[in-house]
Amino acid sequence: CNHGKVEDNNGSSVEKPIEYTREEIMKDFRNILKSKNEPVILVEFINENIDEVEKEDAIEMIRALESVQIEYMEKYTDEMFVEDYQTELIGLWDSNSEGSLFLDIEKLEEIQNENLKELLEKLEIGKYKLIALEGVFYPIIDYEALKKYNKYLDDETKGYLDIKALESNEPSIIDAGIYNSLDELANRLIKVEEYIKNYPESIKREELLRLYSSYLKLYLNGSDNSPIYNYEDNIILEDVLNSYKRTAKNQDSITGEIVGRYIEIIEENNNIIDDNVLSKITECHNKAIAELEGNK
Repeated sequence: CNHGKVEDNNGSSVEKPIEYTREEIMKDFRNILKSKNEPVILVEFINENIDEVEKEDAIEMIRALESVQIEYMEKYTDEMFVEDYQTELIGLWDSNSEGSLFLDIEKLEEIQNENLKELLEKLEIGKYKLIALEGVFYPIIDYEALKKYNKYLDDETKGYLDIKALESNEPSIIDAGIYNSLDELANRLIKVEEYIKNYPESIKREELLRLYSSYLKLYLNGSDNSPIYNYEDNIILEDVLNSYKRTAKNQDSITGEIVGRYIEIIEENNNIIDDNVLSKITECHNKAIAELEGNK
């Protein structure tokens, strides 16, 4: 509740509560959105008011915040490349974050450049984090930080944030190599598949179908720096085949079924990965996507 000062009969001012209704909160929130404000402004408003609104309003707030975060990503990325920001950040990262993918924004007090410090504060409050890719820092949405709103949200929105947080905490591919294990990639495939099946009408359906598609291609194909076969004899790597076999045990999933079919193709080819096998990946992938899309 906000309070306003009013005069009492004796002429001295007293605190009198003024009702700030759910409708007024949401009206103000939508006005902030219309005015093209930065994520930091939205987050501050949400933090102050999310307790006072209904679940459907909280969901609207968090969805809108994510859209604005996406909208501002390019602007903030450009800002990261002005002056010598990157040089200063690399110096900080070298001394504090060796071996980590992320720069700990809490090291702000060590930053000399006031403009950079201000930008990073805006990013941190706006729920972004800095990822180091090939020695350069980029802002990405910190979905783990968005999960702090979970208690206000429904299962559908929480499930979406969970999936996105897995990727923002540990990207599946870095520098053309699979960053986490193949089994972790398989877990993500199953998780995304279950979400799409559970929420066929979700507004995030198309986005998650694209995510599933990229995970599946990566899982079946490997990548330049994480091949699925030995370059000397083209035989599938043992740990890759073992991961496929574990995934294929998920009998009641589209992912398990498709990976099982892929294993058959590989074994029929004497475990050699050549054009004969690789040419069938598209077919396996498309079948999985078609089944998932038809799952409404």
